[in-house]
Amino acid sequence: MDEELITLSEEVFRDIIARLTLHLRFLDIALNRFIFVPDSLDFRCDGRVFHYSPITVLRMYRNDPKKLTRGYLHILLHSVFQHLWFAENRTMSLWNLACDIAVEGVILDLDLDILAQENDAWKKKQIDVIRSEVPRFTAQRIYHWLEGIERDRVKLMAEEFRFDAHDSWYHIRNVTGSRDTLFGSETKDDAEGAGTNRFDEASHDSDIPASQAPSGDEEIRLARRTADDWKDISDQIEADLELFKELHGEPPAAMIQSLKELHREKYDYSEFLKKFMHTGEKLLINDDEFDPIFYTYGLLLYEDMPLIEPQETRETRSIRELIIAIDTSGSVQGDTVQAFLQKTFTILSRQNNFFSRFRIHIIQCDMMIRDTAVIETPAQFQKYIQNTELKGFSGTDFRPVFRYAEEQIRSGAFRRLGGILYFTDGDGVYPKQKPSCPAAFLLPPDSRDITVPPWAIRYILEGDEFHAYSESKRTDP
Repeated sequence: MDEELITLSEEVFRDIIARLTLHLRFLDIALNRFIFVPDSLDFRCDGRVFHYSPITVLRMYRNDPKKLTRGYLHILLHSVFQHLWFAENRTMSLWNLACDIAVEGVILDLDLDILAQENDAWKKKQIDVIRSEVPRFTAQRIYHWLEGIERDRVKLMAEEFRFDAHDSWYHIRNVTGSRDTLFGSETKDDAEGAGTNRFDEASHDSDIPASQAPSGDEEIRLARRTADDWKDISDQIEADLELFKELHGEPPAAMIQSLKELHREKYDYSEFLKKFMHTGEKLLINDDEFDPIFYTYGLLLYEDMPLIEPQETRETRSIRELIIAIDTSGSVQGDTVQAFLQKTFTILSRQNNFFSRFRIHIIQCDMMIRDTAVIETPAQFQKYIQNTELKGFSGTDFRPVFRYAEEQIRSGAFRRLGGILYFTDGDGVYPKQKPSCPAAFLLPPDSRDITVPPWAIRYILEGDEFHAYSESKRTDP
């Protein structure tokens, strides 16, 4: 590949980053993160490597520099809002468009001349229509709105809102065949880090050299580390926006809203589930007890023989035993049940919150127990979600589930039961006595006036937990 074209392209990216940094100081921590590799006809980014065509970059920059500047910000915001890592079990065409609409909404809200395009008025009109029906304007909620839109309209919007290719978002999932492999806890023993952009790390060949291209476990490790890095970056940007407000007045509203919704999605229910976890050891490198100096010195002194091996287990909190009860009375709809189960599974698998051996009892109950299933692997959990058939549809009595739990504890089936999560609308007969394990009733947003027994936890789920996850059963043709 022509070295001069690559050098000129790198100068263009430096100029774009400088311009955006000047106008968007709160994004400075994110703007300079990518490694630039000139090996693609389309723009594409996996959160770490920014693939591009030098000829395309130079031609676009000469004809319309604002378009390229906006495009770079468009790609960057996908990583800031972590769209890449929420792509599992979704219809690809709808998720891609939802993410594009979400970032374009933020860009339009910035109202910067260096980002202006001729079709902005059309985009704003479309976004205003969507906002009127989706006030909490995030990719997840836009996605569910798009499910009810005609295919021709989806296709038209996809053409107008698209800038980059998103196929790299789905690459690791396809390679591993399992999202829990990717979204487990990541060790921090790698000193290289992905925290700074290095133009001199970019390949000047037509592709990344085989010696530098990650593969297998290394590829998964890099993707996992990249996801963790962008979580931290998003947190920092939200904090910087608070400072921006103090110094410069009101910050961009759409950016603030998107980050708050992202962190609401990421933390609230995730933190709640930790109440039902137990402490134990897992096969993870213990960062606190690992000394990289002795390890590296040994490799240098004795070639491939380290002086000290990293500790291969770490104490952590994860799910070991749990009961998930589902209210199958007539007042609880099947699509909301599936959404709740998918939400729970997504959080637990993304954060690697399962021990290697675990047992989850999923119970369907209205006035009596209608069905029980024992889940011992993430694959079984996902299969159960995808093939859920509710049974019951009578009145609601919570007591049979609690009797079942006590019987299982007495029989020794449960040794370290984390607790009972009861998904319900809250209208039913509650046990009078406190159970021997923690219990929580998970209620929809319109159930804030429901009172639960004093020994139980009442948790109001956010509205997004109740969107139907029908996309988990569909793929693009």
